[in-house]
Amino acid sequence: MNNELLQVKNLSVQYKTDLETVYAVNDVSFSICEGETLGLVGETGAGKTTTALGIMGLLPKRTAHITGGSISYKGRELTELSKKELLGVRGKQISMIFQDPMTALNPVLTVGDQIGETLRLHNTENLSGEAIEKKVDEMLEMVGIPPERKKEYPYQFSGGMRQRVVIAIALICDPSLLIADEPTTALDVTIQAQILSMICDLQRKYGTAVIMITHDMGVVAETCDKVAIMYAGQIVEYGELKDIFTGDDHHPYTIGLFGSIPSLTKKYRRLTPIEGLMPDPTTLPAGCCFAERCSHCQEICRREKPQPVVSGSHMIRCHAADAHLAAASDFFEKDLSRG
Repeated sequence: MNNELLQVKNLSVQYKTDLETVYAVNDVSFSICEGETLGLVGETGAGKTTTALGIMGLLPKRTAHITGGSISYKGRELTELSKKELLGVRGKQISMIFQDPMTALNPVLTVGDQIGETLRLHNTENLSGEAIEKKVDEMLEMVGIPPERKKEYPYQFSGGMRQRVVIAIALICDPSLLIADEPTTALDVTIQAQILSMICDLQRKYGTAVIMITHDMGVVAETCDKVAIMYAGQIVEYGELKDIFTGDDHHPYTIGLFGSIPSLTKKYRRLTPIEGLMPDPTTLPAGCCFAERCSHCQEICRREKPQPVVSGSHMIRCHAADAHLAAASDFFEKDLSRG
């Protein structure tokens, strides 16, 4: 059995200004073991990136505050580390592929300099300049870029090539954990497939654990071992891949996500969008945050926050988890078949 690498427990993050407080992440818990891939799934604004930035220690200092919980990496509490200690972890042991390759790179530095910078900062093996350049060449070859292009600047690369450079930067120190924040955003379908295939190949080669942040359930099905469904700053369903994709009971939000996926087998099936919007994160409701968008909402849903219902490796945070989710699933299946 794999050893636990990262444990996030009851994490809460708030953004505070003089005018209001944004409750971005609320009581989030999950774990990931060595070599595993965890899919963190949800709509834009669900709190996925804020969770990742909290793990990396990159939350904006003036406005963002971790108000509760813990982030433990190999038994070390990251929230208690000094700035210097955190720099020794970030980039070397935990790396991140940022969401937009168009803005993640410095336009005035060559891609070779930017790839080698991380290795120079974490040069614990006292590598010479020549050895660092050799490592940069190896990383470029590994992500499918000719090494002779290391003297070029980001504007000379396409979006897909820039994303490959960002991946090379993230992996040059052989981290134990890689956070991929929607790594295929703004890329065409063919390049998306190439990037995902490359991440999976690199993971198998180096045994790196991956947190795959996405809103695409298809990406999750292809790449992940465990899945955390996030809504309004909270994980509403969590489990192994089989729990999410083949189980009988699901959170209504998860069912809605599946309903919005095009089908290749049902030729004339219409997509079923999730009506409405997420609640305002500055004024979250007293009850379930999904209540106003749920067709099976009960009075208790508006009045009380649901507690997690756990069955084996599967967790659902819903008042109807015990009795009504199977019926809800049947309802959605019939509704989709009618479309």
